[in-house]
Amino acid sequence: MIISIIGTNGMLSVALTKYFFVKKGCQVDVYGLDVPKGYTCNNFYRVNLLTDELKYDVLLLSDIIIYASGAGVQAALKTDSSLVYALNVNIPIEITLQLKKRGYKGKYISFGSYMEIGLNNECGRAFTEKEVVCSAFSITNDYGLSKRLYGRYMNDFKSDFVYYHFILPNMFSEDDLKPGTRLIPYTLQYLQDYNAGKNPSAPSFSAGLQTRQFITLEEMILMVDKAINKNIPSGIYNIGGGEFLSIKHLIERLFAVYHVPCRDEYFGKEVRRDGDIKSLRIDGNKIKNELGELPNSRIEDIFKI
Repeated sequence: MIISIIGTNGMLSVALTKYFFVKKGCQVDVYGLDVPKGYTCNNFYRVNLLTDELKYDVLLLSDIIIYASGAGVQAALKTDSSLVYALNVNIPIEITLQLKKRGYKGKYISFGSYMEIGLNNECGRAFTEKEVVCSAFSITNDYGLSKRLYGRYMNDFKSDFVYYHFILPNMFSEDDLKPGTRLIPYTLQYLQDYNAGKNPSAPSFSAGLQTRQFITLEEMILMVDKAINKNIPSGIYNIGGGEFLSIKHLIERLFAVYHVPCRDEYFGKEVRRDGDIKSLRIDGNKIKNELGELPNSRIEDIFKI
């Protein structure tokens, strides 16, 4: 089986390549601007998605094509808006159109985000696939809007090849133990430094009152693989399940795992890009009906010492 992954060195592309590269019977080809770092693939095709055309003569030989490129997910990086819309909307749309035009016969996979839901005060409500892609709630950042635009396109997309567009909640991973700007790596870096006696500066968090849904990256990839193997029908699928809790509760539980005191003065110092979105949660029943399960790992299962 030839699996082509478009995108290099992002969280999704790296994790997907690592998973399928060690799976028996899989050849993994990677397309992107930067040479893969810290992982291996069977073939790497250097391509600037913004200026170059993909090698469609080679790409069309793929049994599975996974679009795992993108931009804007990390607010701290302050990505240019034009790049966000190019990588999250224009380029994947062009790829799907080219695959249709050229008679592709395999499976195409892409990813959305529950950030598409937008500003809402409906705490605890789990949104279905239709409610996510057809949401009329306001969106206050380019990342969420770009994902909404592409999600609406995929909602009405039709082709002769099989396609899956998976909408994802927040994800955490064993790789979060490495330093990073996202919330969990940032928190874990402080906790590790604290326990190592490095006397780190006190962390700075938002009030953390917003509630979010968390699954593991590893479970998400297993769900994608099962969908491929079971040949579920084309369409949009929420990968729900996992845990639903406030950001503050998440941080408190991480501190508890490391047996580090979590002080109230750490909270309320930062303003997050999505802080106005009180609740984000997706209903995973559609894919559960197809695969028989949903992600169910707890934070303590991944980060236990």
